[in-house]
Amino acid sequence: MRILVVGANGRLGRRVVARALEVGHEVTAFARRADGLPADPALAVRVGAVAEWPAEVRAAVSGQDAVIAALGAPPWNVRRRGPAAVASAVANLVVAMCAEGVRRIAVPVAWGAGVSRVAASPVLRVLAATVVRRDYRDYGAAERVLTTSELDWTLAYLGALTDRGASGWRASTDIGRPRALGLSRSAAAEFLVSVVERDDLARRRVVLHGAAR
Repeated sequence: MRILVVGANGRLGRRVVARALEVGHEVTAFARRADGLPADPALAVRVGAVAEWPAEVRAAVSGQDAVIAALGAPPWNVRRRGPAAVASAVANLVVAMCAEGVRRIAVPVAWGAGVSRVAASPVLRVLAATVVRRDYRDYGAAERVLTTSELDWTLAYLGALTDRGASGWRASTDIGRPRALGLSRSAAAEFLVSVVERDDLARRRVVLHGAAR
């Protein structure tokens, strides 16, 4: 399978790239910088900004079987694009994928954003409305762009990502609170790669639960 990984040089994106290569996929990494990505004959690297360069996004999408958007909203990107950096990136991906006939995409967003907000705790709802309001509005806008498209999308709600903890995950279409808000990036990457390999979660929202302790 040919997979385009967007945000490939981020902390989650690098793990997605590594996992996809590990299980035998051909990977195109789309990132602002090529440094830090592994040297692998099955890996191609395209340098670009997904929220800003729609023509380059379309060129990267062309010929792919699936897209994984390991996106975030770092402050430097928000300064460039305003408070809708992730939504702008997803919109560019949707346009490019529709134009190129590529249908399968997986996009992770923060737990408590979008539809999952109704199941979040009162504390998290307050934080989403105040401290992290900008990011959660961005994720919510990205969710609306994705889920109103004609693509075969999977939207994954993730808790707080860490570099620790056991690998392993459980995906649920019941939009309830994750059993633990901490989730290892390795587990998230394993899920994102696995979900584009099949169609049972196409056009579904899922909550990703980490491995039980």
